[in-house]
Amino acid sequence: MIEKMRPEDLEEVVSIEEEAFSRPWDRDYFLNELEGKNFGEVYVDHVDGKIVSYGNVRYMFENCDLTKICVRKEYRHQGYGRKMLKHLIRKAVEKDCEFMHLEVDVNNKEAIGLYEKNRFMTMRTRKGYYENGDDAYDMVRGLINNDPKVILAIESSCDETACAIVDEDLNVLSSVVTSQIDVHARFGGVIPEVASRMHVEQISTIVKSAVDQAKIDLKDVDAIAYTIGPGLIGSLHVGGIAAKSLAFFYDKPLIGVHHLKGHIFVNEMIRPLQYPMMALVVSGGHTELVYVENDESFRIIGTTLDDAIGEAYDKVARVMKEAYPGGPVIDRLAKEGKPHYQLPTPKVDGLNFSFSGLKNAVLQLSKKEENSGNPINKNDLAYAFQETALNVLIRKTKLALEQYPCKTLVLAGGVAANSRLRQLMEENFPDIDLVLPPLKYCTDNALMIACAAHHYLKHRKFVSLDTPSMPSMSIED
Repeated sequence: MIEKMRPEDLEEVVSIEEEAFSRPWDRDYFLNELEGKNFGEVYVDHVDGKIVSYGNVRYMFENCDLTKICVRKEYRHQGYGRKMLKHLIRKAVEKDCEFMHLEVDVNNKEAIGLYEKNRFMTMRTRKGYYENGDDAYDMVRGLINNDPKVILAIESSCDETACAIVDEDLNVLSSVVTSQIDVHARFGGVIPEVASRMHVEQISTIVKSAVDQAKIDLKDVDAIAYTIGPGLIGSLHVGGIAAKSLAFFYDKPLIGVHHLKGHIFVNEMIRPLQYPMMALVVSGGHTELVYVENDESFRIIGTTLDDAIGEAYDKVARVMKEAYPGGPVIDRLAKEGKPHYQLPTPKVDGLNFSFSGLKNAVLQLSKKEENSGNPINKNDLAYAFQETALNVLIRKTKLALEQYPCKTLVLAGGVAANSRLRQLMEENFPDIDLVLPPLKYCTDNALMIACAAHHYLKHRKFVSLDTPSMPSMSIED
């Protein structure tokens, strides 16, 4: 949580300052800021009771100076600098400042990149500005009539109807989701015709709720985005028609977003993603290893040859006579299970996956035990299936990273909510920037479509009103 520095924060801030800089500001400087003697404010970001970053801004009538942002050493490259910068910008806007000004060492490429991404422009170079003789860039960002772009996004690829409104600084103005899971659970899976009809019934209400929550006028939105594919064709059509209607009526650019790119880019809500990046995408319809060279280049290097892992969970739950969806049920049962049953590890060459054989092995084991008069221990069977399936994911991901070295590893998709998978990821990938999405972002939502759409908007990748939905669309398209 970011808040104004308090007297009890002073010593910790000074300690971080002394560790970070060869010529640190002294204790009196921060004390004067605390006492308001320099027309400035210091903000600190507390995480788990520890200050991870701080920032200092000084106000001078319509202008303000960003004098420093510092991130504690062990928390760098995790997005805390960007988070603090956005907070300081918001505070300057609240004080009616028209410009924000800063100096940065010309050799500090990382900081310069951060400022440029947040719309700071270099105005001049100050020769020999620092005591060591280094030059400084004088950078400025306007704060008036420079509002971030806002996107309204719609998601309707399967059985969630959702709408979100998000600006390019990833401030969430609204996010509304309604699920059909209780209806489809009665059938043991999603019924496409039922899903389409329910999207039709809900889409107008969901969009209106998102707009009302955001407290904006639709004419002020900069673009309309929707899931163009992959997904159920009828469900995709409903969201597509709604988005196209809004884009036509309000004369806004239209963005068709690939569903899986949404699952990947929603991780930016946690911290900036570094490229090249590996994404392990796991859901009811997909199991893919995707090499992401940059925000426009996606290459599938491994995929399932039959069942997706989420589909396998659902089918195994059905064999065990458990409810749909199977993922949460098996995850819960496996927590109480122990090693007992032996299941074969799927063997597929390269980076591809196969879960059909594992699913059939569960079915055969259940029949064998039943014919022998042995009651199945559901906890132990869930444990055996889950450990076998998830360790395949881990092994293939390790192999992928050996062949395609990356800075970041991202987990994405509905199965990313699985508690055992998240544990295994943390245990097996301690030496890479591992990003695990919060549970609320794992299942389908429109927030993820908006996050991805901002990348499309940056590159001006729009679709026309007659562009069809693409139920089998590849992430490489």
